[in-house]
Amino acid sequence: MSSSRPAADPVVGKRLSEKSFVVSDTTLNDYYSGLNLQPRSSGEVPSTIASGPDNGYFAEIAFPNHMGHLWMRQGWECFGRLQIGERYRVSGVIREIYERRDRSVVNYEVVLHDAGGQMVLRTNHHQSFLNEQPSGGEVTFRDPGKKPGARKFVIPPGDRFGGLQATITLEMCGHFFHGDANYHTDPDSSRELGFTEVVVGGRMTMAYVAHILEDRFGEAWWQTGKLDLKFTNPVWANDLVTAHGVETGVLDEDPDRIGAFVWLSKPDDTVVLIANASVRR
Repeated sequence: MSSSRPAADPVVGKRLSEKSFVVSDTTLNDYYSGLNLQPRSSGEVPSTIASGPDNGYFAEIAFPNHMGHLWMRQGWECFGRLQIGERYRVSGVIREIYERRDRSVVNYEVVLHDAGGQMVLRTNHHQSFLNEQPSGGEVTFRDPGKKPGARKFVIPPGDRFGGLQATITLEMCGHFFHGDANYHTDPDSSRELGFTEVVVGGRMTMAYVAHILEDRFGEAWWQTGKLDLKFTNPVWANDLVTAHGVETGVLDEDPDRIGAFVWLSKPDDTVVLIANASVRR
């Protein structure tokens, strides 16, 4: 990193503050209302509800320039079900800081342990920050169809699943983020960060692909699920998105696991995110 960076910048190896997280009825209600999904009758807690405590470290990992801030990537590993009403110990550490084009990316690891000390979830979160203020104070994006490699990923052969669709309204964003005014819920806050429209949170878009993985793999997902997800294009308020999946079979590199490829797209075929996932057989 450049020596001109202010002293407050994040550094590799920084231990993040210990916190706690409770899966409360209010948190669950906001999650489901925000995504326009119905709770499962069997009562399983959605795995990506833990994106809340993961994102709660923003103030400890962020560079000072928040203009144009976007999520880049998420790694997700499940080791057990989350339970309603249980208190989890949350801890984290900054693992890596690297440059990508005009951005600095902070990769930090977050771990949730239950009251007995058992690890139930581990995430690796890559958040990106512009190195310079955008010209004119407005963040610009390349045309998705003109990006190098745009829509070039190959959908692997296998058993298709998913098809979940949602039009993500501003009202849904407000529910999901508990009524807080930020660039995921409020047009004025979004403009302050250089965006012309409200940016739908990565927590929301990621939740839709996690939902179809939970539907597909059930208990195997909550106990052994892994997800390596890349955000490829922003989603704006009132966009329609569809979550797709393909179960690809036994992994060549690990015959004890079954793989899947999942992605989220808009009606014009703009791909919002892509991910490789797997569960233990």
